[in-house]
Amino acid sequence: MPSYLAPDVYVEEIDSGNKPIEGVSTSVTGFVGVTQRGPSAGLPQLVTSFSEFQQIYGSYFDFGSAFAGHNTLPFAVDGFFTNLGSLLYVSRVLPPGASKASVTSQGGLVTRLTQDTSLAAGLTKQIRPATLRGIQVNTKVLLRMVKNGIVTDSATLSVTAIDRKTGIVTLSADLTVIFEAKYTTVFTDVNAIDGTGTVTTLANPLSARPNSFLITAANEGSWGKDIVINVFHESAAKAAVDSFISGAVGNNQIKLKSGANFYPNAWVEIDQGKSKHYRKVVAVTGLVITLDGPAMAAADVAPELAAPDDVTYFASTEFRLVASYDGLTEQHSGLTIENVPGRYFVDQINNVSTLIQVTALAVPGQPFVFPSAANGFIISLTTGGVDGTSAPGDADYIGTDNGPGKRTGLQALVDIDQISIVAIPGITTQAVQNAMIGHCENLRYRFAILDPAPKSVSPPVGADLNDIQNQRNQYDTKYAAIYYPRVVIENLLTAATMALAPSGHIAGIYARVDDQRGVHKAPANEVIGGIVDLETLVNKREQEILNPDPMNVNVLRDFRHNSRGLRAWGARCITSDPSWKYINVRRLFIFIERSIELGTQWAVFEPNNEALWARISQSVSAFLTRVWRSGALMGIKPEQAFFVKCDRTTMTQDDLDNGRLIMIVGIALTKPAEFVIIRIGQWAGGSSVEEL
Repeated sequence: MPSYLAPDVYVEEIDSGNKPIEGVSTSVTGFVGVTQRGPSAGLPQLVTSFSEFQQIYGSYFDFGSAFAGHNTLPFAVDGFFTNLGSLLYVSRVLPPGASKASVTSQGGLVTRLTQDTSLAAGLTKQIRPATLRGIQVNTKVLLRMVKNGIVTDSATLSVTAIDRKTGIVTLSADLTVIFEAKYTTVFTDVNAIDGTGTVTTLANPLSARPNSFLITAANEGSWGKDIVINVFHESAAKAAVDSFISGAVGNNQIKLKSGANFYPNAWVEIDQGKSKHYRKVVAVTGLVITLDGPAMAAADVAPELAAPDDVTYFASTEFRLVASYDGLTEQHSGLTIENVPGRYFVDQINNVSTLIQVTALAVPGQPFVFPSAANGFIISLTTGGVDGTSAPGDADYIGTDNGPGKRTGLQALVDIDQISIVAIPGITTQAVQNAMIGHCENLRYRFAILDPAPKSVSPPVGADLNDIQNQRNQYDTKYAAIYYPRVVIENLLTAATMALAPSGHIAGIYARVDDQRGVHKAPANEVIGGIVDLETLVNKREQEILNPDPMNVNVLRDFRHNSRGLRAWGARCITSDPSWKYINVRRLFIFIERSIELGTQWAVFEPNNEALWARISQSVSAFLTRVWRSGALMGIKPEQAFFVKCDRTTMTQDDLDNGRLIMIVGIALTKPAEFVIIRIGQWAGGSSVEEL
């Protein structure tokens, strides 16, 4: 109770009483299956379109005959969104033996030409490399031109001059052939720096270079071998030297024309015009840069060129890494090998990239130990990258429970509470389908869509009526439905048609009907979008065997003969309990139960008395009234559609003493008009005459 101790005006917030219950979503779907790429453990990823699925999990694929029947998930996802499904979580199943593609990148300096060389007078000694970093007078350069895998020309020369404005490098002798930029790699003897920051060189430009870092595809599969990586030099800061202030070990101070964008722990290139050396920044104070390392003298920053080029420049030494795959490009700029917050390459790449992960191999302190491609242009992941040595088994699809956020397969869907529809498209073994049923029964608020088992996967042969009846007889549950036959779609990989498990398309229909009509509407008499045919054409007589109890198999029918297309023509659960025969009845109960459970959480630990009973009854009644008005319940008024009771008639004193609040709710559900019967008889018509 509030205390009122001094005269004043007290403003207090009061609870209005009724707590509204919000209906939960019933169209969020979870799929499990093999994909081209994507995470295989942890939380399933949400996708809201097929293009988004392709960005995360890849597209259609063919891993070979050993994986026949295990490559259907992308087609099912496409069918889901074609039928207007909107929210889909995907749990990737990883085949045994799958591995990530990787490469150990080399450091040093290997680059490319940016323009062809020339044999014109005065230009025969000039080249324009993609970068000038590390290149100074006397640097040894090897030009190698490779066409169709064959070295057509090469030349090894030394640098005699550098034009910093144009990027043109002058060599010690004339080039006798034209080196074409698109075919030419520039190898230098630049390797690293020593303890004084002086550039160290290799015995020759083709010598082995130090390891830089390990680049690994973000996840398993051969897709990683198609990742293309380019690395470019960048400088976040560049400024001319104004004056040398003082030199001391670890405390060398130089004044620049501008201190903008220089930062502590940055490596800077000190370019005097002919020679270059490197130091690490200790501090930046206005225009004054403090450098680490041995004591410096004024000569270490003095220009070596005559006017007007008598300027020494400081430039920071970052790099940019660009990773590309199948139309997706990631750019990571301003990276450093040194562990600089906000720039360290490991953090900057691993925290955001969906294509690659990197591991440091080199010891920091070497500004040249960033990855250089073997050809100066493209780094490819050449090691590993295996899709799998064999097809996944039942245990792979069922998955393992390694704890929250670490589950795999079907088990991973446990972590996503919003999922209400579950399917493992194309996987029809009894063990997997039993696991799906158990998953839905244990979690209570999910419904499984089962696919018909084909008679043969390779060659593809569909099930006949006996096969589907035998499969259906293996199960008895009110939390699953089975559909027959398989649908036929266009296979965009082969430009031919293929039979496909229907669960992806059917899940899309569930979601579409839920969003457009409501979960109380049976997901039947609905056109199946995105298919060209059915594997087996079932007629009415054959459906009369499959549809009624005890079979309850939902048949997909061909009504093209009367211009009604291909439709889902069944809405039954595979249960022997007639009370739960219809899919929409089961799923409507799931919707109501889950909504009430979440919407009444506020009542836990409230005082268990008449006031609470009245409030919670009002909340549930208001919610069920909305459900009734949507057409989900029978009755012409709410009293005929449901009742809510929560009082001393539903609880004993023992219940109250043990903290139990018991509410009883009764619901009059609508069931689908599965059999529309119109009785017609003869009528002896007549006429009457009325005199006006």
